[in-house]
Amino acid sequence: MRRLLQLPCISVATLLLFCSLPAPAAGLSVEWKKVSAAGKSFGVRVVRVPREGYRVKIGLANGRVGSTASLASIAQSHGAVAAINGCFFSAYTRDAIKPPWHHVITEGQLVHHGQTGTTLGFDAQGNYRMERLQIRITGTVGPEQERPSNWYAYRVNFPPGASGAILFNRYWAGAKTPAGGKQTIVQNGVVRSVGSGGLPIPRDGYALSFVGGDAHLGNHFQPGHRVTMQIDYGSRDEEFWQSVQEGLGCGPRLVAEGRVAYDPKAEGFNDPKILSLAGARSAVGIRRDGTLLLVTCSATVRQLADIMKALGAYDAMNLDGGASSGLWVQGKYLVRPGRNISNAILILKR
Repeated sequence: MRRLLQLPCISVATLLLFCSLPAPAAGLSVEWKKVSAAGKSFGVRVVRVPREGYRVKIGLANGRVGSTASLASIAQSHGAVAAINGCFFSAYTRDAIKPPWHHVITEGQLVHHGQTGTTLGFDAQGNYRMERLQIRITGTVGPEQERPSNWYAYRVNFPPGASGAILFNRYWAGAKTPAGGKQTIVQNGVVRSVGSGGLPIPRDGYALSFVGGDAHLGNHFQPGHRVTMQIDYGSRDEEFWQSVQEGLGCGPRLVAEGRVAYDPKAEGFNDPKILSLAGARSAVGIRRDGTLLLVTCSATVRQLADIMKALGAYDAMNLDGGASSGLWVQGKYLVRPGRNISNAILILKR
């Protein structure tokens, strides 16, 4: 009873809410609080993750790009202690494969190449960067002792359209490449086979698919030819991004170096859900001391930027929201998503 008397101005409803939260892992803190931002008050759920003792993992649904699963199953499959939903994806397509819209890096590999937004990346030591990336994939191919030809790919693990230059690796949701175009299998820097689709994707290599206006690139590949590949992240800190182990794109950016940095159109966003409408939101942020913030609330994305700044984020970005918004800690949902999702930001013990 004495302890309750030491907590003035806390309602019974608030006490019940705190009691309903799962007991966090040592070092994690789980909180529901009111945050004043942009002249309004918002109810916010926050998971604070100290840098020491934890690491970030990008979890793919069923371990594959284009698959979907519940947030809980993604978290549990990796032994996570906390998780928040990840980036936007093709949630409304009727196709079985529902790819993400943004850059995805896991286990040190680029497993999806997006076109919009901001990317958050972590190296093996837990250092991070958050910035807009313009990733380019280029390479050469040809017989030894001869001048090679150039090739490029501008998608990774993405369903082909009328045209496309696409790289598929072992993270693709299908066991084989989609049919169509001119395709090649590369292992250990050597062309192993060529075909027109339905080729098995090697675990220790990759497949290239050239379709439509890009099909001419496939003419350069013949069995036995040597192949090189280079990924350029388009960053002023290229060395860091080459060392990134786990990274996820989404956006728009909310906070940059402690200041609100909200410019969705510049990042390629034009949907009213992002530009003006309120709804369920998720965000990830990092404080100057390295504490990671996993946040959910109901707000516009612009208001979310003020909320993240008020929570002390030095850098922050928006994540997928609406029915995808979800927060999971120690085996229980704080916020349950209304649908299966493509990927998630997971917190694992080191």
